[in-house]
Amino acid sequence: MSDANASSRRSKSAIAANFSIIILVSYLVLVNLKPILMPLAIAILIYFLIRSPEQYLIGRYEFVAKFPLMAYAIILLSGSLVTYAVSILLYNNIDEFINEVNSPDGLGDQFNQKWEALGDYNLYGLEDFITSQQTIENLLDPETVQAFVTAILADLASFMTTMVTVAIFVIFLVMEEKSLPGRMKAAFPESFSSLEKIVSNSSESISTYVISKATCSLGQAILLALMLYIAGIPGWFLFGTLCFLLDFIPVLGAILATIPPLIIALIVLDPWQALFLGVAMLANQQLFGSIIEPNLSGQRLGISPLVLVLTVMVSASVWGISGAIIGVPIMIIARIALEEDERTRPLAMMLAKSAPED
Repeated sequence: MSDANASSRRSKSAIAANFSIIILVSYLVLVNLKPILMPLAIAILIYFLIRSPEQYLIGRYEFVAKFPLMAYAIILLSGSLVTYAVSILLYNNIDEFINEVNSPDGLGDQFNQKWEALGDYNLYGLEDFITSQQTIENLLDPETVQAFVTAILADLASFMTTMVTVAIFVIFLVMEEKSLPGRMKAAFPESFSSLEKIVSNSSESISTYVISKATCSLGQAILLALMLYIAGIPGWFLFGTLCFLLDFIPVLGAILATIPPLIIALIVLDPWQALFLGVAMLANQQLFGSIIEPNLSGQRLGISPLVLVLTVMVSASVWGISGAIIGVPIMIIARIALEEDERTRPLAMMLAKSAPED
């Protein structure tokens, strides 16, 4: 009996050691092969994002069903037109925001006036502490907000230089869609059913995640942009776009997207108006993040919040903001793959949000 227990402990220790080695090697591979793996990961996300529209077009229109590749052509053309229109609006809005920050009597001067006037408020001594802190002044400066926003957008736009590579990967993923299952069955006849289950589960989970997240991010961004536009906040379209992109990052993204417009609101609006706008932005965030999105996705992620945060932090350190967005779907695939093997199932349970019901 003791020999069996010792053997079981050695087996579990070996699995943990092997898993640690795999994690280390994977990290090194991700760092050194970033120019190849990041476009591939983006292409996979795009592939899952366009699958539902493709299936809808094939089922809705007969002529598209006869030529399935036409569905991808329609989606590509529509996506290109939308991207072009958004890019034009974003460029103009960024230009207006930068001019507003640097112009006479603009955001910079308004910030200086409000910062000097802050000392006259009776905040029970807190006003003296705030105005004496250079760090707080630097954080609230509109130029800091401008640098923060443009740095994030620059990081997100950096992969645009590799869009040709992404497009090539997407084309080959579409071409491989029909023939890959047959090749997998011929190559791995004994384990094909297990592989098919992993692929099916991960495909369904990622499709659900990507589509629900994109839908909720778009809805939240539109409402935020409308609120900022009505309140007269400069850069309303810029902050709406930033909200849409950053909302793909679990936990931290929505917070990062809310801070810059709130700082600008404190400069442009009266304190009570800024407070009301901040509450409205928080309500918008909670509406989509806590109510609408769980109902759309069915809470299918099944990943521990701590694991989500660690995934975002590690993937961001490897691939930047783009990596933080891509990291969660990769973790979903890893958890499902680990769950399919008896030896690695305990690791999958540790990554899960809750223990499975008996």
